[in-house]
Amino acid sequence: MATGLVLAAFNLGPAISGLGPVLAEARADLGMSGAVAGLLTSIPALCFGRFGVAAPRLARRFGLAAISAGLALRALDGSAALFLVTTALALAGIAVGNVLMPVLVKRYFPDRVGAMTGLYSAGFAAGTALAAALTIPVASAAGGWRVGLAVWSASAGLALLPWAVVALRAGRDRREAPSVPEAARPPGRGSGERLPSLARSRTARSLAVLFGLQATAAYVTLGCVPQIFRDAGVSASTAGLLLAVIMGSARRSGSSCRGSPPACAGRARWSPPSASAAWPGTPGWGWPPAAGAWAWAWAVLPGVANCAFPWP
Repeated sequence: MATGLVLAAFNLGPAISGLGPVLAEARADLGMSGAVAGLLTSIPALCFGRFGVAAPRLARRFGLAAISAGLALRALDGSAALFLVTTALALAGIAVGNVLMPVLVKRYFPDRVGAMTGLYSAGFAAGTALAAALTIPVASAAGGWRVGLAVWSASAGLALLPWAVVALRAGRDRREAPSVPEAARPPGRGSGERLPSLARSRTARSLAVLFGLQATAAYVTLGCVPQIFRDAGVSASTAGLLLAVIMGSARRSGSSCRGSPPACAGRARWSPPSASAAWPGTPGWGWPPAAGAWAWAWAVLPGVANCAFPWP
């Protein structure tokens, strides 16, 4: 089960981080306008908002299968519209996976929530960074940006295997388990007992704002920063490596004693330094990147500012 969680988390990032380094080539090949390219980089947020809330209902039909299919299909020769649709398909699966990951951790590892959250966060960071760093080299070696993106569909397909085993075992257990009388079932939807609304919780609203802003910064970084570096005179392959540094810095700073999920598990609240970890993003975004050694120094600042991205 732990292997399945890590493999699933590994595939929640490549569909997004692999696109930024080859966005210029994709635009030129597909004839995308600036407006369409902007829509492409905003698809993650749109899909997360639309499909994330429906994750429990979509879990059996989407998830890793949608990621693998979307990544494979968007490598086909076609129009910008087809590329947008297939990208949305892959991101719909990512949205479902992002929502379900904490649920799966609590279900299968209730006594190791902190450690397992840290483990799948590490898997997510590794997949995101590797896709950013390797998409351009793979595309150069294999003959085009389409192959560089499509190769990650194989990774998502591989991650399906352990979950297929889990699904088969769960189906067998359901068939063999005795039926539970209605009166013995826990309260929930349809039981006549109203569950508390998260919208009324001040903590829930605060967390929604925190992670909404954090996600905005993260997906702007994933979608736009590689092209910003390229416009500053950095090569495509180096821009991909710099994006990998940003995502790696986010993971490293998020793994500090104050911010890592294992360290935060069981705490009543986060410490003030954890809540203020985003401050390096202000000089980072206010100071345009340049080529040379300064590019590597700049890459660390947005990475530290994104350190809360794995915390949910």
